[in-house]
Amino acid sequence: MTSAFLSGTLIAQISSRPAVHEKSEQMLTRIAGGVLAVSYGFVPSMSQAPNTLLVRQWQTAYGRGVAAAPPLALVSTFCYFYLSYNLSFTLNHHKGEMYALAAIATGSIVPFTLVCMKTVNGKLNSKVEKSKGLHRSEEMNESKDKKGDSSQELLNRWAVLNFTRGLLPFAGACLGFYASFFMTS
Repeated sequence: MTSAFLSGTLIAQISSRPAVHEKSEQMLTRIAGGVLAVSYGFVPSMSQAPNTLLVRQWQTAYGRGVAAAPPLALVSTFCYFYLSYNLSFTLNHHKGEMYALAAIATGSIVPFTLVCMKTVNGKLNSKVEKSKGLHRSEEMNESKDKKGDSSQELLNRWAVLNFTRGLLPFAGACLGFYASFFMTS
């Protein structure tokens, strides 16, 4: 299923504020859970693999994340901005402001990835390119790499940044949940 079709289908299903909130919460908890699970569960098991296989596994996981997370984050961000806009001209504008904060927290996953993770992602991608001529059980020669630039060290750094990135949609979901259920209407 393409992300454009998925986004269009979700937007078409949204017809009321409760539905907007519900869809946003569902998407955000899936994004946050998936991103956090990769850092906490998948990366430690990848660390047991030879460097050549390790960077290829990272590339597969990263590619799947790139395909799934940004469209869901953007739809959720749009939904929260929609809720915020609809409440901004009412007496309940504080709830609208909380939805705006949820939208900002959610949408910040994309710039965080592009700015904060660019260097580590680039280095890991160059390791993937370096591994292409090798069998997955062969080790890459990393003796000339700078300190901190081995495949294992880069993966560990990426896992910390990825975990931090996963907290952004989680924070957005928490803010949206708080606005919906604990702020007066």
